[in-house]
Amino acid sequence: MSIEVRDITKRFGAFTAVDDVSLQVEEGELVGLLGPSGSGKTTVLRIIAGLERPDQGSVWLDGVDVSRETVARRGVGFVFQHYALFRHLTVFENVAFGLRVRPRAQRPPAQAIKERVQTLLELVQLDKLANRLPSQLSGGQRQRVALARALAVEPRVLLLDEPFGALDATVRRELRRWLRRLHDELHVTSLFVTHDQEEALEVSDRVVIMHQGRIEQVGSPEEIYERPASAFVYQFVGDVNLFSGRVSDGHAHVGGVALPVDPAAAREDGSATVLIRPHLLDIDREPTGGRQFGAQVTQIAPRGPIVRVALVTDDGDHVRVDVSRERHALLNLLAGERVFLRPHDGEVFISGSG
Repeated sequence: MSIEVRDITKRFGAFTAVDDVSLQVEEGELVGLLGPSGSGKTTVLRIIAGLERPDQGSVWLDGVDVSRETVARRGVGFVFQHYALFRHLTVFENVAFGLRVRPRAQRPPAQAIKERVQTLLELVQLDKLANRLPSQLSGGQRQRVALARALAVEPRVLLLDEPFGALDATVRRELRRWLRRLHDELHVTSLFVTHDQEEALEVSDRVVIMHQGRIEQVGSPEEIYERPASAFVYQFVGDVNLFSGRVSDGHAHVGGVALPVDPAAAREDGSATVLIRPHLLDIDREPTGGRQFGAQVTQIAPRGPIVRVALVTDDGDHVRVDVSRERHALLNLLAGERVFLRPHDGEVFISGSG
């Protein structure tokens, strides 16, 4: 079952939440809708579900225009951030709810409902907790109940709105890996909203980046990270350092070093903020005569396999460099030392000029 939105626009009073958005999700895909708060991603999801009506545009499921169909007739499973479980019902009854409230002619027999729910609870690894109430579960377990409930009615597509947003970091990491495995087993066409870049890049087949109601870029996680289409995507997805510089003749000049700029970003010469990822800088103790600029070490913080070094450049920019533990052992840096930063080869992005 494919999902397509065509030329969707949605306004709330004078505010345009979604501005002429078109998007295609292929059958069996798991697509992440990623963007900052207020970028329009949840509104797009709610329009697909039928919970909001667009001011312009249409929604198509498997090639059929469902723009005027009700939520029930669209056959969409929706998982909310805050679970929305019935507190007075057991885990089993929460999952069975959507099947039990169907019109009599469409309602499966009691035995079929029991078997369907039992299968789903085994799938989400909660079969031993079937008789518990939601209050007796952890946050991660409640979210798995919510997902099983959405799957119980055999939805044509699955929509998830910040499904792990209410959970702590450790549980989030566990559940997103679990969601990926579950999707690979079920192959339900799925679209999920998140503002967590790591989550989107780890789970998704493709990622859709939204900003100010529009789509900035659509691509595989690798494409989004390695070949961002704009300075916004470069800055939003992954860590970046911001340097004060100037752009001229297709190069950004930072601390006396000329760096090639992405041609699409270098529209005009002038002052600019230059974006460089922490792992695309290296640290030298001595000047080499190459492309380097001076900085002072302010803090050294080991983080697992890498060491994060905070510095202030001679121009006053606060930056961070990620180096391997092996490289750090060779450098043997100390806070307060003067060193030299060396950008790796490759283009950099700028966030504005003029």
